[in-house]
Amino acid sequence: MKKVLIITVLSIIVWSCSQKTNLELALMQAGNNRIELEKVLNYYANDSLKYKAASFLIENMPYHFYYIGGEVEYEKKYFKILHETALSPPIIADSLNRGKTNLHFSREELKLDIQEISSTYLIQNIDWAFKVWHEQPWGTRISFENFCEYILPYRIGDECPIAWREHIYNKYNPLLDSIRSKPESIYPWIAAEVLLDSLKKRSPRFAYYSYTRHSAGPEIADWLSGSCLELSDALTYIYRALGIPSGCDEMLMRGDNNYPHYWNFVSDNNCDAFFCSFLYPGLLTQTHAYPSSRGKVFRKMFSLNREMVRKTDQMPNKIHPQFRYPLMMDVTDIYSDSEQPVTIPESYLYEKPKRDEIIYLCLSSRMQWVPVDISKFKNKQVCFENVDGNVVFRLAAYREGQLTLLSDPFIVYKGSEIFRYLKGDKEREQVTILHKFNLSIEPFIDRMLGGVFEGSNDIDFRKRDTLFVIQDKPTRLQNVVYIHTSKKYRYFRYFGAQGSFCNVSEIGFYGEAEDTVPLKGRVIGTPGSFMDDKAHYYMSALDGDPYTSFDYKYPDGGWAGVDLGIPISIKKIVFTPRNRVNFIRKGDKYELFYDKKGVWTSAGIKIADSDSLVYNVPKGALLYLRNYSDGVDERIFEYADGIQIFW
Repeated sequence: MKKVLIITVLSIIVWSCSQKTNLELALMQAGNNRIELEKVLNYYANDSLKYKAASFLIENMPYHFYYIGGEVEYEKKYFKILHETALSPPIIADSLNRGKTNLHFSREELKLDIQEISSTYLIQNIDWAFKVWHEQPWGTRISFENFCEYILPYRIGDECPIAWREHIYNKYNPLLDSIRSKPESIYPWIAAEVLLDSLKKRSPRFAYYSYTRHSAGPEIADWLSGSCLELSDALTYIYRALGIPSGCDEMLMRGDNNYPHYWNFVSDNNCDAFFCSFLYPGLLTQTHAYPSSRGKVFRKMFSLNREMVRKTDQMPNKIHPQFRYPLMMDVTDIYSDSEQPVTIPESYLYEKPKRDEIIYLCLSSRMQWVPVDISKFKNKQVCFENVDGNVVFRLAAYREGQLTLLSDPFIVYKGSEIFRYLKGDKEREQVTILHKFNLSIEPFIDRMLGGVFEGSNDIDFRKRDTLFVIQDKPTRLQNVVYIHTSKKYRYFRYFGAQGSFCNVSEIGFYGEAEDTVPLKGRVIGTPGSFMDDKAHYYMSALDGDPYTSFDYKYPDGGWAGVDLGIPISIKKIVFTPRNRVNFIRKGDKYELFYDKKGVWTSAGIKIADSDSLVYNVPKGALLYLRNYSDGVDERIFEYADGIQIFW
């Protein structure tokens, strides 16, 4: 908030100076640091290209900042430890948090680039950027405009500015020796692919867990650890240090999850060619082949998107912070082949906005709504360009420092002008809830597809009969299979599908279809677990606890079963897939909400007495289920044709 206020004040000061150039406006905001910045301009006075590059950096400096203080430096330890150890991210974070209680930190202090960057630092950065641009064979295919935006910048996020180019260049430049002399080396994306292939072999460490509030800084290029944001930053540092035009593309909020998402791009002459990531399979891929639900995609920029600023035509403090100083460019059209305009007439809004009022297109993050695009209310409607569909949006205005919802949630279908509103009817319906999160995003559920339940009278299952093959994705905590054979077996097992690590949480074999207690016997299976985690041995699959699981040490060949002592005929199998606490769990406390004109309204709090919950809610409403007992993943959904549909 302090950062927003300071930059806003500086921007308002120069608001009336619109006749001045961007460079002059920036120098006005430099204060005592103006002397340092003018030193840079004077230093390059006889080199027109470097002078233009210096001007580009300086005129965009007012919109960049960083923080200093013990807390900021302490945060970096998280990524270093993540790189150096096999400890889990939550354990590392917990250890660091305990350490904080024993240390005295200096208060976090905001610094503005325009008032702090020295001439020495800026000149060194510019000279090194030009060095790699001119010396690498692919530099001949990089325009000056792309060079300025995707190689030249001295920073990526809000990290403290330090010299980084020479170190990263010396460390990673030898990885490109194999390509440099080849004819195809004139193409930046070829060099980028060779480099990414080598870097992936260094086993970057990905962590879902987000611990820090600030950018990790250029050291992340050494550590190659963190979330999708830090790994994207690491690749950006490395690519730019070697003269490859690259950066970060982002979804300010995913259309199918509660978080933003980041990955890398590598530009061609049109700046729209390829995407890549440490986390994605393969190497560089055409942007139109990007698979995830999008809504809107933006490209992070060093320069201010002045065209977007002109379109808003509002004082900065009247604009939502997400778009107040837009250092980004809309690139949805290069990622989608079915982007479309979305036009919402006044009649679908809760109230009539003021003429030319700024309206925000929002996506869901849990029970909140996050702006992902911006437009104006004109001619009794609001229109957003280049929107990718198959997601749930909502419109809002920014008034008195907070979002005011203006419309019911609505689904935009990909490549179609048909919208469907989720506003809830007066008619109510009974809904059966089985889970609180989209199972297609669960990493373990699909691993059961192709798994086989078998019976045998040989302990090594040399002769065995197939009792059931899992062909459909499990949809609930306890999945029941009825067995229609009278043949008796002493040994029963679950044999995991190929590549599944035999992931399963619980298996129960029942003598009669009506039985509620599984048959008891000696637990058998393949020994070992992934990373020798004793909590995930095969015994966990038959311990009566659906929240423990088997995770075999190899992708294939794992199984878990039971020796009943004597041949028995079974009539039922009940199994639970390995999961992340997203199914309904007996004994947990839940509350279901439905949206009613922008207000999440409770349908009641319940303690689950089985693996499902039953509620009565307005038909067609947008729903959200909270678990107060355990788990962190929750997502908006609707109920249609007897099933939950997550968005």
